[in-house]
Amino acid sequence: MRRFFIKEDNGPSTGQEEYAVLSYDEDNDLYHISIPLSADPDNLPAIPGILARKGIREIDDKWARRFVRERVVPPDRQNIGMILRELGMGYYSEFPLLVYTSGRCSMDEFFIEEITEQ
Repeated sequence: MRRFFIKEDNGPSTGQEEYAVLSYDEDNDLYHISIPLSADPDNLPAIPGILARKGIREIDDKWARRFVRERVVPPDRQNIGMILRELGMGYYSEFPLLVYTSGRCSMDEFFIEEITEQ
């Protein structure tokens, strides 16, 4: 299981100390997002923020995967073959693309940072 903080790169701190956590179970190809009660839904990306406003703090694979898909190059992109070759990937897979880009996309300032066990 790999885990990542979801953070915002917006310069000065928003004062939010706890972030949502994106988990990925590589064996079962399942995503999950956990949002602590202390996290302000207005300081989260669109999908987690909308669900947190509805009181949903544990986000299942369906919605977590949609969050991931919003943040990676889509499989039907015109030059996807060239992108995959440049990254040394033999086939399209969302997770390696997400990790490679740190979950950054042009829609917002959010990114992921892997949680390392010490």
